[in-house]
Amino acid sequence: MGHHQNYLLFGGYNSGDITEKHWDSNGNRDISKEYKRNSNEVQFQLSLKMPLYANFLGTRADMFAAYTQNSYWQAYDSSHSSPFRETNYMPELFLEWHPDTSFGNTQLKKIRLSMIHQSNGESIGASRSWNRTQLHLLFQNENLEYGIDMWDRWDEKEKNSLTNVRGDDNPDLEKYIGKQKYFLSYQTDDYKIKLAHQNNIFDYRSSKGNTKLDFIFPSMNNNFDFFIRYFHGYGESLIDYNVKVNRVSFGIVLANWN
Repeated sequence: MGHHQNYLLFGGYNSGDITEKHWDSNGNRDISKEYKRNSNEVQFQLSLKMPLYANFLGTRADMFAAYTQNSYWQAYDSSHSSPFRETNYMPELFLEWHPDTSFGNTQLKKIRLSMIHQSNGESIGASRSWNRTQLHLLFQNENLEYGIDMWDRWDEKEKNSLTNVRGDDNPDLEKYIGKQKYFLSYQTDDYKIKLAHQNNIFDYRSSKGNTKLDFIFPSMNNNFDFFIRYFHGYGESLIDYNVKVNRVSFGIVLANWN
């Protein structure tokens, strides 16, 4: 089944600069081999889940395994053979409840408790990864859905050398991506608007975060919708989590599969 959005962004414009970074075999940056990436980039996401166990241990929760992949493809950079700038892999295991508890006109539609690993599968220098436990709450009030994702990052030991494959590859990650994500979406028969903001509300001034706005509208094909995405802030991809991105993109998203 579909999990998160499954989409293809044909391209877009980023007003900032993204550098193709290079590290030598000892984990040191080699700026002599680095260059500026094309601001127009193809992106796509594949996200699937599979049920494993219904009413897990009598908790009325269903257990799922899921896999999400984000790829950032420099398709229009023919001078460098159109490489993939980055691919992020995110397997997860989670329990999901559907309590349908009402608070006036608002319903608590979903509770999800997840264990998540995310990494880019790269070697020394370029490696980025982290693990977390995450709580997802989803509420609905007629055509409006809203909620929050809150996570707790698992502790990792500090690296004692650049060549050590063990240890934290990105110790300041949450400074840039925050510790919570707040989201809402409004849907009619003709369009859907989704807004998400990610930061650390308990220490707002210390983190940078990001904001993402999607406008989704129907196509001539019932299998997918068109959508426009605006992304502003940090953490768009793991390799450049500390680079500020200001991007507008256009693409398609699989319809009614979430």
